Amino acid sequence: MIELTTLRYFTSAFETGTFSKAARANGVSQPTVSVAIQKLEDRLGGPLFQRSKSGLAPTPLARRLYHDSVDSVSQLSTLETRLREQPQRRVRVHCAPDMLMHGIAPGLNSLRRSTANLLFSFTEDPESSDLTFLSSKCAPVTHAFIPLVDEPFRVALARFHPLAMLSGVSLADIHDQPLIHRPYCPNADRMELGATLAAPSAQAMNDQQLLDLVAAGLGIAFVPLSHGHGRTDIVLLPLVDADAGTRTIGISHRKSAFAKSLAERLATRGNLRNT
Repeated sequence: MIELTTLRYFTSAFETGTFSKAARANGVSQPTVSVAIQKLEDRLGGPLFQRSKSGLAPTPLARRLYHDSVDSVSQLSTLETRLREQPQRRVRVHCAPDMLMHGIAPGLNSLRRSTANLLFSFTEDPESSDLTFLSSKCAPVTHAFIPLVDEPFRVALARFHPLAMLSGVSLADIHDQPLIHRPYCPNADRMELGATLAAPSAQAMNDQQLLDLVAAGLGIAFVPLSHGHGRTDIVLLPLVDADAGTRTIGISHRKSAFAKSLAERLATRGNLRNT
């Protein structure tokens, strides 16, 4: 019979992509998780992960095990708390408009499964939130900030754009291209580069909207590199003759023990990649 603790280590490793992050999420050492996973692989008769310097790649066996066990692990892990009928605890979350939810959605799901009675309530006001997902320049002064990833900006174009076939673009290449503005993100438009002489084509309200406008061919935009993950309808190219800028993204939290604990756990369970 597979122990619940072992399955907890496995689901954490599956979600975070490394044994070290899985260990931090469970408050144990990295060797403890590694040994438990090795014993689980021996019991199941096959590897669960392909190990590499970049992290863990789940095998088909791991995907089957995760699919069949994750809900049970969640239910059993929070069983005692739920039986005590503790009240639901609301956690106010703010995701900045220049961020995409895929960066923290897996982490939020892990928190929900491992902590009973959490209710995530999303708010547009970072000051009133418990947790925020944003860049360092936008963190509320009343919050503590946990940096996660430094990522560069790229020029985003529609897949069918004539410049999309290039490996990089210069200011001269894009000087007459309409730029879709991102006024909600500090320095995101990089207007000081003088990159566009054409009239702006649109002003987006958030980056999800912006990417869809770029994909439709309405204009180009300066966006973080991670925004290209999972999209086949846009191309992100480096600016070859100027600095397009970088940003530090992370999670900020209200200065309370509960919010700090959630933020630290979320930081180890998200889906962020340093690219």
